[in-house]
Amino acid sequence: MRFVCNNYALPITAIVLALCSVGSARAHAIAGQRLFPSTLTFDDPGIGAELPLVFSRIRDHGVYQNDFGISVTKPITPNFSLIAGSDYLGLTQTGSPAVHGWSNFELGGVWQVYRDPESESIGSFSISRSFAHTGSRAVRDDFSVWSPTFNFGKGFGQSDASWLRPFALTGSISLDLPNAHDEPRMLNWGLSLQYSIPYLQDFVKYAGIKAPFNNMIPVIELPMQTCLDRGCHGQTTGYVAPGVIWLGHYFQWGVELLVPVNQRTGNSVGVMLGFDLYLDDLAPHGFGAPLFH
Repeated sequence: MRFVCNNYALPITAIVLALCSVGSARAHAIAGQRLFPSTLTFDDPGIGAELPLVFSRIRDHGVYQNDFGISVTKPITPNFSLIAGSDYLGLTQTGSPAVHGWSNFELGGVWQVYRDPESESIGSFSISRSFAHTGSRAVRDDFSVWSPTFNFGKGFGQSDASWLRPFALTGSISLDLPNAHDEPRMLNWGLSLQYSIPYLQDFVKYAGIKAPFNNMIPVIELPMQTCLDRGCHGQTTGYVAPGVIWLGHYFQWGVELLVPVNQRTGNSVGVMLGFDLYLDDLAPHGFGAPLFH
């Protein structure tokens, strides 16, 4: 989950290559006429080249956590991509010195397991590993974690009810499996409900909505996490995250609130900001192109 803490050469290389070539817009998570944007708390169900940057600020019983996440996805084949990333964390509390640094480095692969244009449905499976001792000493974990994940998206463009067609649902379910016997295994699960104004005006009915609102997708996300064992069995934390995503040809940005679902999660509302570069559109013949066809 992106709002939870889960070499710099790889992201920097991605930025440089992306800016070297500009091509026609080709969004990276499409099924039929439906574009599924990259949501802020979990990954979208596509596998295209992208560079998401996500910042979150939350407070939990007097402790402020700032989290800046960066990752990069590189297509290897039309149906498989590599993904790498890390988070820069900052923790502050009144009366205590601030703690900050990079979390453990994470590397993984993601496969496009299905894409059905007729039903506007899409799904991907990924598996990643965060590597022990690869982050800053102050915030890194001393254990590694395997994380298998399934992401999916479903649009309602085939519905007989015209009011329902702009809606779409995306979701994610994953396991965090640490290699330390005293660390709990976690189930991450999330859903997002989206209302696409571009889809409404392009494929349902033109509503006269002008720029910049014509490119907006209001969204509500539900990123949740449930402990499976080892001292916290059954305990669930998470957020209700309402916000909006704005789509451009080569990037998107979004903002969401983080409203805790219970006291265990926190006692104040946080905020998330996201900016995502579409590298498959910025560099369609360079970094954004698969190495093998």
